[in-house]
Amino acid sequence: MKRILTTFAGVGLLALSTTAQAADFAVDKAKSTITVKAKATGGGFTGTLKDYRATISGNASTLKPSSAKLTWLFKDLDTKEKKRDAKMLKWLDVGKHPGGEFTLKRIFDKKVLGKEQSYALGTIKIHGVSKQLVFPINTAKNGNALTISGQAVLDTTDFALPIIRMALVATVKPKLVIDFSLTGKIK
Repeated sequence: MKRILTTFAGVGLLALSTTAQAADFAVDKAKSTITVKAKATGGGFTGTLKDYRATISGNASTLKPSSAKLTWLFKDLDTKEKKRDAKMLKWLDVGKHPGGEFTLKRIFDKKVLGKEQSYALGTIKIHGVSKQLVFPINTAKNGNALTISGQAVLDTTDFALPIIRMALVATVKPKLVIDFSLTGKIK
């Protein structure tokens, strides 16, 4: 449940997607995914962000975003188990903090194992706490279609959220993995 916060962070990461040369990138939510994976004692679960708002602009020739903002409501994170989702929303204190956001500061390239890799640097806000986040992204263009993908890891304790423990033996790990793949068109 606490990992759901990470999923939202994952959604924020998706907002880092790139856009066209002095153009905007319109995300096709039907072809895009933002998921949050949580591990727990004896297993784990995955949540999918069903709705979000992404505003992304950038350069079509380099496929790099110059600005991006992703916002979401935690109620739109679905783990396919209503009871778990309800507990997650309580844990996130959605009455005070109903959503999260990710704002891109910049994209930079770095050589990793002799190969250029693009990274997104931005600020993610969850549970009223803002943290800097850096993660690798990949972009692929096919005609007027663009896909931006990547993976980020968040620690829910960085956002003043307690570790979830149940029956003194089961624990939801505070590190969440956010995977995203945003596909859309360059406007």
